[in-house]
Amino acid sequence: MTGDKAFKEDRQELCDLLQFALMVELSTIPPYATACYSIKEQGQYDRSSPQIVNAEPIEVIRQVMVEEMLHMVLVANVMNAIGCSPIMTDPKQLPRYPQKLLRDKGPELRLRRFDRAQVKSFREVERAVEDPAKARKGQYDTIGGFYIFVKERLKAAIKTHGEGSIFIGNADLQIGASDYYGAGGTIIRVINEESALRAIDKIMDEGEGANLGGMAGDGDRIPGPIGEDRMDVAHYFKFNEILHSRYYRPDDLHDALPSGEDMVVDWSAVCPMRDDPSSQDYVGLPDIQALSDSFNASYSALLHGLEAAFSGNKDQLRSLVPVMYQLRDRAQKLMRVPLPGVVPTAMAGPTWEYVAPQKTTVQD
Repeated sequence: MTGDKAFKEDRQELCDLLQFALMVELSTIPPYATACYSIKEQGQYDRSSPQIVNAEPIEVIRQVMVEEMLHMVLVANVMNAIGCSPIMTDPKQLPRYPQKLLRDKGPELRLRRFDRAQVKSFREVERAVEDPAKARKGQYDTIGGFYIFVKERLKAAIKTHGEGSIFIGNADLQIGASDYYGAGGTIIRVINEESALRAIDKIMDEGEGANLGGMAGDGDRIPGPIGEDRMDVAHYFKFNEILHSRYYRPDDLHDALPSGEDMVVDWSAVCPMRDDPSSQDYVGLPDIQALSDSFNASYSALLHGLEAAFSGNKDQLRSLVPVMYQLRDRAQKLMRVPLPGVVPTAMAGPTWEYVAPQKTTVQD
């Protein structure tokens, strides 16, 4: 194999791996959001009033979702640094549910309401790597294991072809702290091997927390009123907090139960959404179909906005904030509509299906 051909193949492998990473990060958001939106909210999140029913698990899941958005930004920064083009609107790549987390590997992702089984499945999605040595060889079934493999292939390409040959992207495409603020951690601009590996490590730390000395904390701080900031914990531990109705302290060991304050969780205050809704469920139900179409239009707008932001139109990131609220509101409308003829009563739910823009033709 000639050097030029090997270089092109190694670069394409990196682009393919990172594009898949982008889709992996995206694939977790609809299941997390669906469960979150199905909770019957009894008030706004307020740590001074922990008796407000379910406000706390809503806030914990919301924090995870915000960090998953950050992870997509970090992956896009790595892609742009090495000259790849992040794609968010290819129907063949977008997640469909139910589906395995890592193609044919890992836990199954499903669109289900908030219950113990679903939160346990979320915890499984975020679990730590069991065998890093195997992951480096491509034998992985966790997100963290997948990223270990990505890092291994990136370092191998740099060793073979040189850092300057790999990091050839347009620095103007890098998203920085001034372009994006989601209270989900630190944006890392990627310009070389060191910053690329640091960005990937950030994703891993916030997810499984495996690289943080065996403790639950992920090194981030949750903003709060003066004097009430709290150190954050990794996603695996956030979901475990909900299951145990108790917060972790950031220095709690990863194999110990949470030892912090109580968390108020009411598993019964949930909309009984049908599992894994699809557009086929709404055939012949025009009112529900219209609500579903409206939700999917917002989801598609989110994907287009992200793709535009990753391609240089960084102002799109801030404009997507109202789209996220729109998604929540439209999902909750669906979850309050009963499906006719279903016993016991089940509610409709969001299908998270991408709708491509309609092409128009010019008439003579």
